[in-house]
Amino acid sequence: MITFLSLLPFDFPYGVIFLLTSIVITFYLWSQYKQKMELIKKGESLVQFDSLEQIKLTNLARGIIAIMLSLGIFTGHLLEKFTVLEPLVSYVCMILLFFGFGALIFYKIIKNK
Repeated sequence: MITFLSLLPFDFPYGVIFLLTSIVITFYLWSQYKQKMELIKKGESLVQFDSLEQIKLTNLARGIIAIMLSLGIFTGHLLEKFTVLEPLVSYVCMILLFFGFGALIFYKIIKNK
């Protein structure tokens, strides 16, 4: 029986991927918390515009970032296999690069609305 884990190589850097994903998620949650605390201190409403529109934008942001992070992991894997770069360097660089691209794409979409 072939499973997903049996298809992955044994030297696949699970720890690096888990660590980077944890850092991104922690940063995201921390920034959301800080933003809400600042709004509460100012006495403003936590819902700045229509809730449905906010949900759409949140899902759009998460989708773009998830796609770009997966492209970063895939590109890091290709760099690891076909170049002489260290696995840690290739994964970290590509994940951060594609995360930045995703953030810029989301910013452009929001700016144009």
